[in-house]
Amino acid sequence: MLIATGLLAATLLQGAVPENVILGLPALPNGHYVERLADGSSACGDASARSFDLDIRATPGNPSGMDGDAGELVLALGGQAARYHLSYALSLGGSRPDPEFDNGMRIMNLIDGWHTPADGSPSYPLRAVILTNPDGDTEIVSAVLTYASEPIILIRSARAPGVHGAAMNGEVLQPFERCAVEMD
Repeated sequence: MLIATGLLAATLLQGAVPENVILGLPALPNGHYVERLADGSSACGDASARSFDLDIRATPGNPSGMDGDAGELVLALGGQAARYHLSYALSLGGSRPDPEFDNGMRIMNLIDGWHTPADGSPSYPLRAVILTNPDGDTEIVSAVLTYASEPIILIRSARAPGVHGAAMNGEVLQPFERCAVEMD
């Protein structure tokens, strides 16, 4: 999988791709995302809901943000939110639906970064895979930290039809929606 992903990433980097659009579908835009309720309804405005904030900074000469300063991801998956500085952000599109992830067209967003603890201990590298759905919702498929060469799995792939990610405690994650942010 990693080799195929790397080859696909290299192929996509050879051509210019308009910002936030791959194969006519929107790639993962910046913003505040909140996990939908189990019935699919919105949880925007619920401060206790699992959420993430994304701020990918891409420059015209470096649209993938591969220069080591690609922005920031803040994950609030229960408990205290953790801030990650991004070193890499790339959106990959496929030409047809992937039966492994049911029958909807998706865009895979790869995000690498690191978390630096406030206590001054060494940084933890992060790799996350987030799918963008045609309806605009997103799904966190996996998020893995590495500490002392050991993986800390924040979100794991559930590998079940219609279920794409599960939290550390085994709870299935619902899709996340991008919420409008009120201006102060």
